[in-house]
Amino acid sequence: MDQPKPKAQHVTEHLANERTILAWVRTSIAVMTFGVALNRFSLFLLEFHRTPASEQAVNRHAETVGIGMIAFGILIMLGASWHYLHVARTIDQDTYRPRRFMIIGVAFAVVAIGGTALVLLFSS
Repeated sequence: MDQPKPKAQHVTEHLANERTILAWVRTSIAVMTFGVALNRFSLFLLEFHRTPASEQAVNRHAETVGIGMIAFGILIMLGASWHYLHVARTIDQDTYRPRRFMIIGVAFAVVAIGGTALVLLFSS
């Protein structure tokens, strides 16, 4: 059985969907990289300043936020993969409707976690 040829419109929409997931992959990698850098920078500050034990708790919190950023990057990638498959299916069915909540939610989470990490890192 031959599958029907996709319409030209659908081909361009699928290509746009592929570009979108590649952008999400870059975002996910950037968020995870930021988390790793935050962990390493936190350790550097501990060693460089030879901070007393009472001030090390702040850097430990920054390290925890870094680990959270890595986990958040993984969640972004999983969500992007699910979104890609969902969009591809709805394009084929001619029922696609954009979901703005995902973009706003991810942007807010990155700003909130990144801001928290910076505050924790430089508050000592």
